[in-house]
Amino acid sequence: MSYLLTRLLKNSSKLFEVLTIFGLILAISSSLFGYVSFTYTVQRGDTLSAISKRFGVLESSLIDWNNGIDFLRLKIGQKIKILYPEGYIYKINHNDTLYSIAKYFFTDPLSIAMANGFTTNKVLRVGEEIFIPKNIIGKYFNISGKLIWPVYGEISSPYGWRIHPITGKRQFHTGVDIAAPEGVPIFAPLDGVITYTGWRSGYGLTVEMQSKDFTFRFSHMSKIDVYAGQTVKQGNIIGRIGNTGISTGPHLHFEVRYRKDLENPLAFLPTTPFKYANLPSNSKGVGGN
Repeated sequence: MSYLLTRLLKNSSKLFEVLTIFGLILAISSSLFGYVSFTYTVQRGDTLSAISKRFGVLESSLIDWNNGIDFLRLKIGQKIKILYPEGYIYKINHNDTLYSIAKYFFTDPLSIAMANGFTTNKVLRVGEEIFIPKNIIGKYFNISGKLIWPVYGEISSPYGWRIHPITGKRQFHTGVDIAAPEGVPIFAPLDGVITYTGWRSGYGLTVEMQSKDFTFRFSHMSKIDVYAGQTVKQGNIIGRIGNTGISTGPHLHFEVRYRKDLENPLAFLPTTPFKYANLPSNSKGVGGN
């Protein structure tokens, strides 16, 4: 025992990790439902990748949990929030139900209820936060097409010629607009590499991604959970639905290029009847560039 302690003391970072993991085991064992939140202090030499590997969580999860932290320019002493088990916080919007939230995360209501220690008939209150464990997300991803749906919602503006919802002019729409409440997760439709993150004029907060012959654009986001150069797997979270840029309401502008040619995303997504996306409709009138 004394030999082991001596070895650990010679490596303070290793001792820190052991104590951290031990403390997390105690915290998790004391909580039957939900999650525990742990604060990690950035040390010399830390990177997003290193912290991700140390704690066994996705880089995207770390970014999602920590608003306002530039993970590409970490500073010694910064505080990083980590959730165990890995998962995501969702804030209740107007008209949300446990069943609609389950669809947003492509899972089932019972799994969410069990993870939070309540029943499926619980009344949800606007602004309330619930926890969605990562291991229940994507149970019902529809993989019958080449891609999976990046988000659950209503197709409020199709691909092709249309009347622009803001300018009122006839204009070619280069993607599909999928309306959903702000904060709904956006998932990677395929494995790939993030090639751009940031602000695009008219499109607001935007992520662009390359996946073999496919190039994707995701726009009008409220939050970006990836960085340029990052490798992501199909079904990984890349950000959240928003209303940034030229937009009439929260939605995702989803654009697909195949072998550099602009294409209708519906040609590659699972076909109708959609397993986890509403049929095309213009009833909401939500859209943008």
